[in-house]
Amino acid sequence: MEVRCTPELAEAIARGLPLTVAGQIALPPPLAGIVVIARGGPVPGGLSLAAVLQPRALLRVPELIGLQTTRRRNGTVVEEAFAVTPGLLNQLVVSSGAWPLVVPLLNPSTPAYPVPDLAAVKRGLDLFATVLGNVVAGIYQAAGKEAPAGSLVLAPTGLGVETALAGLRRIRKGFAGVAARVPGQQPPGRVYTPPAEGEDEEEERGFADVGGQAEAVSQLEAVCQAIKDPQSYRRWGVRPPRGVLLYGPPGTGKTLLARCLARESGARFIHVRATDVVSKWYGEAERKLQEAFDWARREQPAVLFFDEIDALGRSRDDAHEATHRLVSTFLENMDGLEGVEGVVVLAATNRPEAVDEALTRPGRFDRLVEVGLPDPAGRQSIFRVHLARADRRAGRRVFEALDEGGWERLLQATEGLSGAEIAEAVRRALEVKVRAGATVGSISQDELLAEAMSVARPW
Repeated sequence: MEVRCTPELAEAIARGLPLTVAGQIALPPPLAGIVVIARGGPVPGGLSLAAVLQPRALLRVPELIGLQTTRRRNGTVVEEAFAVTPGLLNQLVVSSGAWPLVVPLLNPSTPAYPVPDLAAVKRGLDLFATVLGNVVAGIYQAAGKEAPAGSLVLAPTGLGVETALAGLRRIRKGFAGVAARVPGQQPPGRVYTPPAEGEDEEEERGFADVGGQAEAVSQLEAVCQAIKDPQSYRRWGVRPPRGVLLYGPPGTGKTLLARCLARESGARFIHVRATDVVSKWYGEAERKLQEAFDWARREQPAVLFFDEIDALGRSRDDAHEATHRLVSTFLENMDGLEGVEGVVVLAATNRPEAVDEALTRPGRFDRLVEVGLPDPAGRQSIFRVHLARADRRAGRRVFEALDEGGWERLLQATEGLSGAEIAEAVRRALEVKVRAGATVGSISQDELLAEAMSVARPW
């Protein structure tokens, strides 16, 4: 198995890399997989690396001691630049630096690899890749099998500390008991998982259930294709869309469109509101924002949706220091999605002019989609969606069919209403029958019109 490090990883470590998942790979028996985590810099400093190898059974590699390496410093041979030691719960770890959640304190360990400059970082990474490749080859040789032919590429993936711990928990179920004691394991936001085949999908909505937003749906269908079929973009050598900003008045269906995108693409829908992130504690908001991105990366395919983005990424002109830090975290993570397939970031705002311009440049939220108030044809489409849904839920026709004159009066009365207000008009018409105790019959055109006019704003 080939292990190699990208130049970007060395540069990130030289600048100062926080605890990051640098790479992971699944393997055939006798191993199950490898997760590599790294931290280091800025130079001059120390480079800490740990490759955690999960065995499928007890490993029999008596010559592992021979796989430890040496390095020279001032002409003197220094042993064990990277130690190969038993980890927690029958794991095997190739490491330098201190990793208390990976290697027991009683086991041999090594100090962080010294990196006085960028060249030393590259040498340390190359040495680590060689050691790890030799360890893997030795394990398969001892098992009488050929080493796998895959490649483990180590890069600055942007996966932070929470994902590193989650990756380690996945390596061995028992590790969860250790990592669970580390605070801050619950990422911000709420997750929606598409139902399995055969489950009740009555309330699940796709693009066909969105009325009055044909242009917005068309734009998001292209994003949906990027999640479902990234090969179609690679075939033409083009980068798939990475970020979409939905903007428009309240109640026009921005959140619904985001959920429909997740539904149509089969991706997880992670909904993060401003209140899930903001905090009065220094650095807490940035940490939560980082966790949200990490969550989406490890749950891919995923649609990461930020509601009220203007509260998180507002313009930094004359803004507080905390706003600068939040926007910087946003920019870093949006740029870090380069090469990550299956993750699309959506955001919604009622005030697009309040969003920092750096977030809307190409490569970030580079697709701006207006979700405006519906025109008459759009309002009719929205009414049809909600009337049909009410009939379906009731198992019978509960609304009287509207004739041409009925539609004309209804659409004229609802001029300027949003999709949410149209849905409320239909709900109120149904509620009138519920409160009256009616069990049969249907709702007439005039009754629906009366409730629609009651929803219309007086100003």
